[in-house]
Amino acid sequence: MSHKNSKHSQKKSPRTPRPGDGRSPRVAGQTEPGVGAAPVKRPKVSVGQARQDLQASGQQQGSPGMLIIALLGATLFMFFYLHILALPQMSALSGGLPMPDHRFSYGAADLAELDAAMDADAHGQLNWVHKTAGVIFPLFVFACVSAVAAWSLPRGFGRWASYAAGGIFAAVDVVENMLIERALDAGGEGAELASAFTSARWVLLVVLTLWVVLLIAGQVRRLLMARKAPLVQ
Repeated sequence: MSHKNSKHSQKKSPRTPRPGDGRSPRVAGQTEPGVGAAPVKRPKVSVGQARQDLQASGQQQGSPGMLIIALLGATLFMFFYLHILALPQMSALSGGLPMPDHRFSYGAADLAELDAAMDADAHGQLNWVHKTAGVIFPLFVFACVSAVAAWSLPRGFGRWASYAAGGIFAAVDVVENMLIERALDAGGEGAELASAFTSARWVLLVVLTLWVVLLIAGQVRRLLMARKAPLVQ
């Protein structure tokens, strides 16, 4: 009886694989290859997921854009302070005469009249405006033009030409301030050279403003097209 039970238990015991028989133990719940195997599911990319990826990439590349916005805001503020607040208020110290910075051209007679209408305090106030906002504003213009060019243009002639144009504007504006004060102190002598620098400064400022607007508009258009391309596909 015991002999039969031992044979019966040996038949029910699982067969252990022997070394070299080419078989491996089967894990519970695992199906053999090709027998009832479920198809592999490929992940689907939804429109919402694509938008989230685009937003994440935009945030990673958003630091240059934030720098551009900050420089634009600072430059516009300095222009408002210099040409809308500080220089117009100087007219109250000159009998209503405008400052040379707000003219496109002027002559020796214009500066001689302005010099006669300004006292020592008015000359000191104009000198202070030129040394503070008159220097900060052109430097901000140079930084703004350079940052926009580096952000929207590839390496090459266009980017370096933008750097040079911004630097030329800053140099012309600062030298113009010195020439104006020298001509005022001389009673109008040297007004022609100062007027030439003033005219060049206004022309450069208009050209640089239009150039920056075009660069920003082109870069924004390219970014929008790049974001729409994956969604269309």
